[in-house]
Amino acid sequence: MSEQEIEEVGGDIAELGDGAEAAGVMDVATGLDDIDEAAALEEISKEELAAAASDITHGVDELAAAQRVAELSEVVGDAGVDDVFEGAALIAASDDIEDLSAALAMMSDDDLSWSMDLAGIAGQIMVAGDVVADLDMPVLSDFLRDRGSVLRQMAGDSIYQAAATRGIALALADAGEEVGDLGVNEVAEGLTRLAVADVLAEESELLTEEGIMDVATGLEELELADDLDSVAHDIAAEGLVEVAVGSAELGAADVLHTAAEVVEEDAEA
Repeated sequence: MSEQEIEEVGGDIAELGDGAEAAGVMDVATGLDDIDEAAALEEISKEELAAAASDITHGVDELAAAQRVAELSEVVGDAGVDDVFEGAALIAASDDIEDLSAALAMMSDDDLSWSMDLAGIAGQIMVAGDVVADLDMPVLSDFLRDRGSVLRQMAGDSIYQAAATRGIALALADAGEEVGDLGVNEVAEGLTRLAVADVLAEESELLTEEGIMDVATGLEELELADDLDSVAHDIAAEGLVEVAVGSAELGAADVLHTAAEVVEEDAEA
């Protein structure tokens, strides 16, 4: 083989070495870029995983809070219903007491009227007794005076009884009014508690919806984190392969360059 042919072979080998070196540098650079990209994706995956854990935890807490608020709403609602029923019962009792008071008041008026009539009759009988005494009828006169005195005593007792009945009627009227006021207050408290129970129920529903949304978001983030982690592993593996191939190409380039130098030295010799 002539010297020129040997030099041409050496040049070809050198060109192959240059090509292998360029390819090796490119493959190594691409592999390192892939590894950097994989690291970035891995970092994003970790962030998504942390966000998923936070959202799921927050969602579970919201669902638990919703359950507690729902239970409180039920308790307050039951108490409100009880108050309304108790208030209605008190109002009904107040009406009954007022009816009784009115009846007693009427009885008192009737007793007083009867007592005054009885007192009038007693006076008339006693006057008749006085007249009979003037007529010299002592036995009849004493009887009439005695009966008149008894009737007058009965009239007085009846007046006292009428006064007592009126007092009871007035006391019952006051009691009925107080019971009615208590009933109205109980109903008002019951309605207020029912309104609060409705607000709590709405809050419970809102917390439930937010909790479900947060849990769903967390699960999506968890799935995304898993996908990103898988992609990152694939890209990292591809990058390592590219670095390995590039390193092999650089090694081959060194070998080719060394071989080209040897051929050139042989040609010069």
